[in-house]
Amino acid sequence: MAKIAIVTGASRGLGRNMAVNIARKGSDVIITYRSRADLAESAVSEIKALGRRAVAFQLDSANVAKFPDFARALSQTLKETFGRETFDYLVHNAGDGLFATLGETTVAQFDQQMNLHVKGVFFLTQALLPLMADGGSIVTIVSGIPTKPIRPNADTHPTSTAG
Repeated sequence: MAKIAIVTGASRGLGRNMAVNIARKGSDVIITYRSRADLAESAVSEIKALGRRAVAFQLDSANVAKFPDFARALSQTLKETFGRETFDYLVHNAGDGLFATLGETTVAQFDQQMNLHVKGVFFLTQALLPLMADGGSIVTIVSGIPTKPIRPNADTHPTSTAG
C-alpha cells in the first residue's frame, strides 16, 4: 500500500515541486491551494501522470476556523479515494511574503502572517493528528529569510516564520 502525503501550498513553486517529487518516490499525494485551482489541477494531473493518486483541496492555511471542515472532507476522501483512514506525511509548506516594511506593517497584516506561518501550522496539525498514521511524519518548511537579521526596512515574514 502506498504512503500518502499531504502538502500544503502545493499548487506552485516549492510546494508543487515537493508534491511531484514525493509522487516520484512512490507516494500518493493530497495537495492544498489557496486560490489557484487551475494550478492545483495541473499539479494533480502531473502527479497522476506518474501513476500516483492525487487530489487537491482549496484551503486557506491562515483560516483556522475552516480546519475542522477540511479534516472531515479529508477523512471522507481518504476512505473513498485512497481506501484508507489515515495519511502518513504532513508537509506544511503554505506561506507567503508580506511586502511592507517594518514601519509600514499594519496590525492586520502582521496578524495575517502570524495566522498563516504560526497559528495555522499549529492548529492544522492539531486538526489532522487523528487522521495521521502511527509513525507518521510532520515537516514544516520555512524560507531562509528568518536566518537574516531583521532590519528597519524588513517585512514581517522573518518574524512570522521564525515564530
